Amino acid sequence: MKPMKIKQFIRKHFFNSFKSTINTLYLPIIIIVIFITGWVSTMLATAQIEENAYKNVNDTIFQTKNYLDNMLSDVFQQLVSLSNDPRILSLMDKQESEIKPSSYVEIDNNLKLIYSRYDVILNSVLVDLNQKKFLLYHSGYNSNPSVNYNNYFSKFSGSKEGFYWRNIHQDKVFNENDKVLSVFRLIDRNQSRSKGIVLFNLRAEFFEQVLNKSLIGENGYLALISPDGKYESKNVKEEYKLDQSTLHSLQKVKKESGQFSYESSVGEEMIVIYDTLSANNWKIAAVIPQNEMLKKVNYIKDFTIFLVALMIVTVVFLTNFVGKYISKPFERLAQQMGRVDKEHLDFKVEMSGPEEMKILHTGFKELIIRIHTLMEQIRLEQEEKRQLEFAIMHAQINPHFLYNTLYSIKGLCDMGLNKDASQMISALSSFFRIGISKGKEIISIQDEIEHIQHYLFIQEMRYGDDFTYEINIDEDILSYHIIKLSLQPLIENAIYHGVKQKRGQGRITINGYQAEDTIHLEVADNGNGIEPQKLKDILQEIEASYQDKKRFIGIGLKSVNERIKIHFGKEYGLTIASEPGNGTVVSITIPKTKGEMKEYA
Repeated sequence: MKPMKIKQFIRKHFFNSFKSTINTLYLPIIIIVIFITGWVSTMLATAQIEENAYKNVNDTIFQTKNYLDNMLSDVFQQLVSLSNDPRILSLMDKQESEIKPSSYVEIDNNLKLIYSRYDVILNSVLVDLNQKKFLLYHSGYNSNPSVNYNNYFSKFSGSKEGFYWRNIHQDKVFNENDKVLSVFRLIDRNQSRSKGIVLFNLRAEFFEQVLNKSLIGENGYLALISPDGKYESKNVKEEYKLDQSTLHSLQKVKKESGQFSYESSVGEEMIVIYDTLSANNWKIAAVIPQNEMLKKVNYIKDFTIFLVALMIVTVVFLTNFVGKYISKPFERLAQQMGRVDKEHLDFKVEMSGPEEMKILHTGFKELIIRIHTLMEQIRLEQEEKRQLEFAIMHAQINPHFLYNTLYSIKGLCDMGLNKDASQMISALSSFFRIGISKGKEIISIQDEIEHIQHYLFIQEMRYGDDFTYEINIDEDILSYHIIKLSLQPLIENAIYHGVKQKRGQGRITINGYQAEDTIHLEVADNGNGIEPQKLKDILQEIEASYQDKKRFIGIGLKSVNERIKIHFGKEYGLTIASEPGNGTVVSITIPKTKGEMKEYA
């Protein structure tokens, strides 16, 4: 579809329809309100649900922790009491033959009482002194227990009192096919070389039941984290299990409670909420996939999206229906108005219908007449404005330049250089003669080149050897026309902002050549150039309106560009190219014209 047809299609189906106007203006507002309302409601609901979900998990951990703390503290107290029993400690230094049967009976009764009272958590209990010289135990197994002292006394150390907790492991004392958790005390009397072990094996089934009482999702679970490993309450897929780095972080964390998240091996976000058991400083942690934990949140979001979409569809339907009903009286007037554009400002068709339509028709007709008048007035005002601006430029340039030149001539006369002073006076008179040009705005390129030659001669006399210049103009273009004072402002800029800012001798080159139906005139200098951002700002300022505040350029460059565009068209005008350190080139592009032209002034 061609650009013009697209434009006509848009105007016909969107902008010339009162119904479309209603849809365009009000429908987005209604949709935005619905969207914001749905979004805010979703955020509030999901925030509350998330808070409840985290609170439920924290409550679960808190309750489970309290129960485990009570049970483990009781068991540990029994272990402490039993291991500190003077009867047991007194047997450490006795030979097997010296131990009385009554000692076995008394300690066995105590051991049996502990085992029966805490059988819900105790899998087995054992007292072994000096590698079976004194051995008592109670368990559900018929096997004869065997304790490897080397494994225990070489692997476990660092506790001042000799108490240790051990996470899930194989029960190598009673039954290697079973797994238990354990708490034990290692008694080591270095002076008498006596050693002993008081061991309580804890049922893994007890911890499984306790930790699985609270359901925290299909793939969520509770875990006991200790420095020597972890116990997970149920079997889950490998990707939901704690990886080594996360497990290590939990083992090393100093905070008693908290929460964090990590990414599983399959890229799923996992939530970990933990607390610390006071009985043994183990961490009890809830590990839950975020999607499961916030399943209700996702449901709320999906439902809200569906509801918002349904409301938007309903609003679109109702808005179209109401807009169509309201717009019918305006369609005929809109069709007639649609035929009016900047090329055809006539509006002669009479309107019939409701009184309101007639009032609109009359008002629009009067508006067209006023537009005609205002457009003509604006055209005249713009023409006067351009003339005034050009006059102001002349008023700014000529006295300043004349003052500087006369002052230089005076200096030459004072030094007795009358010949040089005479040449400057001749150049000055020729400069103003061409500048006046009998009031003409359009002159030949030859006259413009002669004009700048006088200007450059005067400036060269003023500044001495500070700069040199070269003029290379194709003779075939000298007879073509150009707007007066097009090159002089460019050369002035090249002198004051180009070569004068450069160390050493500056050089200005003026080139002129033709390319097909256009003429190109360039003013180049070897100054310091312009930074890219500043060049961008200058180019924007040249194209900006006169009302905009000028920061980088004066009226000269802008006036040259504006006058060229007014006389020859918007495709012609002034361009600037520059690189820091490589000078600046200002180019003018004008068409090849001869003969009479519309005068600017």
